[in-house]
Parts: sequence; structure tokens; C-alpha cells
Amino acid sequence: MFLSVIQRASSYLLAAVVLLMAAQVILRFGFNAPQAWAEEVDRYLFVWSVYLGSIIATAKGTHIRVLFVVEWGGPKFAKASEQIGRVVNILSFSLVAYYGFGLAWDNRNSSFYTLDFMPQVIFYLSVPVCMTIMALYLLVPRRR
Repeated sequence: MFLSVIQRASSYLLAAVVLLMAAQVILRFGFNAPQAWAEEVDRYLFVWSVYLGSIIATAKGTHIRVLFVVEWGGPKFAKASEQIGRVVNILSFSLVAYYGFGLAWDNRNSSFYTLDFMPQVIFYLSVPVCMTIMALYLLVPRRR
């Protein structure tokens, strides 16, 4: 349930990025009327889409990984490698989330360069929020 909501949100954000970028290209080159805010909003929507997609990949166990050494070591090594990788990922995600929340806090009063009414903290939170969710998914044992 939760993953399907995240997947849907990520898909909608990516669709918004494509539509907004297409509109920006048409306005810029077709009508010579570029919108200054479009590139900035596009960038942040894309970042949110990517990090939400990373949650899905983490939860499904489909994140990119190099398996050469794991396959070379055999089944016992593969099991140990999976557990070590899980611990390393949890620590890494937690560290990035911790510093990401600090960065978001430092920029809590910042606004967009082109949209004064929009707080930038919404977009700074993409990294720590998604990293926290990924770490939590790794902490909870998977049902197979």
C-alpha cells in the first residue's frame, strides 16, 4: 500500500517534470517567452522523483549492485555479503539523512530564487526524508 503510493507520487512528479519542460521549450523557442521559474521547479521535482524511486528500489531489493565478487564467492558468501551490505546501507542512509536534515534546517527560511513565496526547505527535505524511509525499509525484515 505505502509503496504503491510512493510509486504513484514518483510517477506523477516525473510526468510533471516532462510536461513542464515541454511547456518551457515551447514557450522559449515557439513564443520567445521563457518562464524563469520553470527550470528551478523542474530540477527539484526531478530530485524528489528520483529519491522516491530509490525508496521503491530499496524496498524491492532492486538497487544497482555489483555481483561479480558475490557470485564468485558462492552461496554462503552471498548470504554474508547481503547482510553486510544491508548494515552498510543502513549506516550510509542514516548518515546522509542526519546531515540532510541539518542542511534542511539551515535552509528552513530560504525561498526559491524565482518564486519568493515557495520555501526551499520542501525540496531540501527530499534527501533526508527518502533516506530515512530507505533505512527503515532495510531495518524491517523482508517477507518473501
